[in-house]
Amino acid sequence: MNNQNIKKIEEKNGENNAFISVSSKIALEEAKNAEKEILSGNYRGPLHGIPLALKDNISVKSLFCTNGSIIDKNNMAHNDAFLVKQLRHEGAIIVGKTNLDEYANHVIGMNRHYGIIKNPINNNHTAGGSSGGSAVSVALNLSYGAIGTDTSGSVRIPAACCGIVGLKPTYNLIPTEGVTPLSWSLDHVGILAKDCNDVSILLRSLLVGSKETSTNLDPPMDISQLTIGVPENYFFEMVDEMVEKKIREVINIFISQGARVKYINIPNVEQALMAQEDIIGAEGAFLHKFQLEDHKGKYEEGNYEYFKHGLTITRSKYEESLIIRQRLNRDFQQIFNSVDILLTPTLPITAPKLTAEKVTWGNYEEDILTALSRFTGPFNVTGLPALSVPLGIDMDGLPIGLQIVGNMYSENKIVSVGKWIMDQMR
Repeated sequence: MNNQNIKKIEEKNGENNAFISVSSKIALEEAKNAEKEILSGNYRGPLHGIPLALKDNISVKSLFCTNGSIIDKNNMAHNDAFLVKQLRHEGAIIVGKTNLDEYANHVIGMNRHYGIIKNPINNNHTAGGSSGGSAVSVALNLSYGAIGTDTSGSVRIPAACCGIVGLKPTYNLIPTEGVTPLSWSLDHVGILAKDCNDVSILLRSLLVGSKETSTNLDPPMDISQLTIGVPENYFFEMVDEMVEKKIREVINIFISQGARVKYINIPNVEQALMAQEDIIGAEGAFLHKFQLEDHKGKYEEGNYEYFKHGLTITRSKYEESLIIRQRLNRDFQQIFNSVDILLTPTLPITAPKLTAEKVTWGNYEEDILTALSRFTGPFNVTGLPALSVPLGIDMDGLPIGLQIVGNMYSENKIVSVGKWIMDQMR
């Protein structure tokens, strides 16, 4: 971490708007201190002296936490979030706070106050959201890794759009204390990095009481012993031809290595998005209701109406969504009695253009929010761990993402499988 790193961040940020704020002076001072500690033999582990970026809805003491909103532009954090304390203990350096959709409530990075987050591969396309700034910081090598949040796919969506790795761990595995909530029962802290080894290092550093200091994943598993679940319904419906082709290639690689592939049907999974929309709507509205009218003209376009509408969601409708979640949890637990992991596309398409409100491919047309969260949202509703890894690119050079889903607390398994897949696809 040096002046050249800071200069690169400032230069690239003018193009892609990855950061809302850069902690240049503090980061350089912390880098010098880390160097002294390491040279004196006080090495804290693989994150010691490593620059990380944090989504700007995560509290870092004495830094502004804007939540991507002009309403909170002067919102100074008085304490570190739980995850920040963990990272500081490991000696990591917080290089800056990354851009996001306002209050983490969208998936395309169209922030009119802090700049539109642009895809690092093609600036005319979205980087995804709401953790788009975090993903771009990693994709452009402005940070070693980044932390985001994921309520309906907000880590995995930008990971897929930017061609990097994104992990949403099991619900509440990483505490959200000190993270501005959008929906307290669906919010997850997530990790973005270039490869699965880096994701593994960051995950282990964030876990409470973890003493793991290894820089490598667990030894490779015997792929021939795995049972791979491939959903025949929902996840392969309305999918771009090139995306499906890449996913099928991976499935065939598993078969060639002796893994068992089981084609399954997931009951009522289409209800997940309806339940998710009502849960986020009701919980988000509750969190914003006391400031809606005072700041009506300051909210991003659409957010005011979204939270206002959330106030009309009835208690019975909210409770119905919670019942749907319980049923889905039971169904998925039944599925994981017979499979080790699930494979799905992360997104049905590659990164859409920034100007798109609807997206079209083949004979399909869909609202952009629905299209980008359709395959990720069910695993926020169920709280299951899910990983997005890049598989290659489409005809326009835009990345394609594969989603690997495991049973509760099977992060090591899905990240190890993710690494194996990435190795096979090179």
